[in-house]
Amino acid sequence: MINRGLRGQAGVALMLVLWVMVLLTAISAEFVLSMRTEVNITRNFKEETRAYYAALAGIEEAKAEILSASGLVYIDEDGLLVLGEEVPVREGTFGNVRYSYTVIDEERKINLNSATPQQLRNILSESGVEDAELDTIVDSILDWRDADDLHRLNGAEEEYYRSLPKPYSCKDGPFDTVDELLMVKGMTAEIFFGAEDGLKYKGVAGYLTAKSSGMININTAGMPVLEAGFGPAVAENILMQRSAGPLLVPEAGGMVDSSYFTVISTGRSGKINRTIKAIVRKRDGNAVETLYWNDNRQGENRQKDIWTQINAETADL
Repeated sequence: MINRGLRGQAGVALMLVLWVMVLLTAISAEFVLSMRTEVNITRNFKEETRAYYAALAGIEEAKAEILSASGLVYIDEDGLLVLGEEVPVREGTFGNVRYSYTVIDEERKINLNSATPQQLRNILSESGVEDAELDTIVDSILDWRDADDLHRLNGAEEEYYRSLPKPYSCKDGPFDTVDELLMVKGMTAEIFFGAEDGLKYKGVAGYLTAKSSGMININTAGMPVLEAGFGPAVAENILMQRSAGPLLVPEAGGMVDSSYFTVISTGRSGKINRTIKAIVRKRDGNAVETLYWNDNRQGENRQKDIWTQINAETADL
């Protein structure tokens, strides 16, 4: 009886030991997993910080390039923007982290705040907008940027925007960014960004700006902007002259240099990328002024999906 009792107690003890070992193993595994997660988070944070500051270095290098440039601003035969004598190597390293940047001339675009109704119609028509849609968008752009609360025939003012499922106010002032156009009556994500199939709408985002002098650089503007700004005949003549090299003298009310630029800089550290977008203005007196700053480009890149959803919600209004 004693031996049998001892064997029973030993069995219980063995089971308890086994359960404790299982429990300790589970706790250890969870601890290892937790520590590994913490290590990965710390490493990613470190890499993201390094990538961010490398992207900042790219922004500063672009500012230096813009500041040192003088004379013509034009597109070369490879399609690259040239500020001054030649295209620099727009990449480098900062603390052993690589970065690269691009410079986009904002004055190769139509300025939303100073464009005439006909210029707006031209650029929207070129992108595929027609008939009633065209009238609505043009009138609504003019109503959005003017200071009064009287809407044009096909436009919209406060009453319309306050009646939407997610109401907001009419700006009644100049556009701060071109993305603001997505808030204007009649504008859709497809018209703004371009249809996915590229057939119905080509997109207007690349042809419009809210930050420029209002004049068009005839050395950098594409055919849609040249036609919208100066008419088909003048646009053809400008492109023909450009085929022999950049224009040296302004003509047709345009200009041959620029002061407003978008800089997009990306730093890459390990598998982590950080991108910064800035719009800057070259000022007299050896200075570059930052007019727009976005260091959350990942969020900006989700913008199309967000506005597609909003457009769908208000499509029948």
